[in-house]
Amino acid sequence: MTKYEFEDGMDEISGFGGSYEAACRKMVNAGLEWFDEHPNADPPFMGYKGIYGIIDADNKDAKKLSEAVLASVDDCTGAMHQATISHIMHIHKVGWETYVKEMKDRRKTEENMKKK
Repeated sequence: MTKYEFEDGMDEISGFGGSYEAACRKMVNAGLEWFDEHPNADPPFMGYKGIYGIIDADNKDAKKLSEAVLASVDDCTGAMHQATISHIMHIHKVGWETYVKEMKDRRKTEENMKKK
């Protein structure tokens, strides 16, 4: 059990559902728990313009966070890694409660767009 529970009505991280989304959520939880254990960490990551699925850990903290995230699942794609790191970093900045609200709002917006 984790203190970061994904709630009904939240949008997906991956957009693929099923076991892929479950793995992404597990990875996000692992990253947030790592941050809980390392509150002063500063893990910068660098991506590449026009390329999704490849990010570089720019320091020891980033490498450790990445290791914790990757260790939480048996297998993941580069896109899963980049998406989850992006979500983790955003949650670390805005807090879990704000993230939950944002993800619920995002889902509502997407559902409304489909109705039009």
